[in-house]
Amino acid sequence: MRPPERFDEIAATPQPPVSAELRDWGHLPDLVITDVLDRLYPCLRSLSAFAAACRPWRRFFIASASTIVPRIPPLMLKARRYSDEPARLSGLSPAMIGDPMAVPLPAFPAKFLSASRGHLILLKREYDGECSIIDAFTGAERLAVPLPDGFAYHYASLTPTHLLLFDARDHKFDSLRFPTTLNPDPEWTPHRLPRGASFISTVIDFHGRVLGITDRAELLEFRLDVKAPCQSCQSSHEVQLLPTTGLPNPDAATFERLWYGPRLVAAGERLLLLLIMTDPPAKDCLSWRPRVRKVSVHALDMAAMRWGELDDIGEYSLFVDCAGRSAMACADAARCGVVANRVYFLVSNRDLGSQSGWTRSGPVRSLTEPRFGPAAAGPDRTGPMLLAVLFL
Repeated sequence: MRPPERFDEIAATPQPPVSAELRDWGHLPDLVITDVLDRLYPCLRSLSAFAAACRPWRRFFIASASTIVPRIPPLMLKARRYSDEPARLSGLSPAMIGDPMAVPLPAFPAKFLSASRGHLILLKREYDGECSIIDAFTGAERLAVPLPDGFAYHYASLTPTHLLLFDARDHKFDSLRFPTTLNPDPEWTPHRLPRGASFISTVIDFHGRVLGITDRAELLEFRLDVKAPCQSCQSSHEVQLLPTTGLPNPDAATFERLWYGPRLVAAGERLLLLLIMTDPPAKDCLSWRPRVRKVSVHALDMAAMRWGELDDIGEYSLFVDCAGRSAMACADAARCGVVANRVYFLVSNRDLGSQSGWTRSGPVRSLTEPRFGPAAAGPDRTGPMLLAVLFL
């Protein structure tokens, strides 16, 4: 739930007739309107009221997305499963939305797969099983479609044009058009990952390219709208493994792969990769829980296709939603209580034995002993609490 993904909906909302008084205000110089907009940040209600004032201000608001979006931190949706209580949407700072907002989520037994582009992706545990997409702002079900095959899916993600559903048993995935305006009668299309690719950890949209990272930190690109020159090479044409250098050998390196595993983050013009480095596994220890020794952030040189570890991330802060399998970057958000050059983790109370919510690391350059402590058992993705980062 993060601009600009929702700006098109704002722009499409019918507007009341513009009064003569508002017509004069609507033609203020850009410099004045920019100052007005900056003073309203970070209150989302005020920003929404600005966009609704008149058509010129709405157009200016849409055009300013590239400067507004990076400064808005994620919201947190806290829902209690198996309860009639509405979910609560809150911000890092009361300055963003004030009191928590109630969101009436539908009540049905489901497995939470991920939070993506302002939606929750769930697997309904019914007789045949369905994939359900829930609007995290309104609680409305945007899509409910039968699963292509059984229940063995470990991750799902939304791209600007597709829903991707990844199989947990084999290196394959299925896609369908989303939103349904692109395809009123959605049908699943099967695909295979490139030979040698591991399980997908994260998929993001990066400047018009759909990129994914595996649990072995392998970079892939999804091009589902590009037609292959022949039917036999369709699979390799749709998903390509992008060779990169600069990372530790995944066979020798020990980084967390199951719950907090590699995360791609779009930070302005840079593509970042976050790895949580752990101690090597102890011998003959079945109940081993890895000790986190370093959180490293790498940036990709797109020309050389080489990852380079960063000493700091400047004005940016990174937010990692452990249960929602997503991450995002935020820049210059001090008004929201965000500290620059930090990595924030959204964890449940079962992860660390403490209160649910955001946990902030130390500066990136000193993340050899992160404040969030040793990695505990994986997030409770089917327990009583459901925590998700919702991208505005």
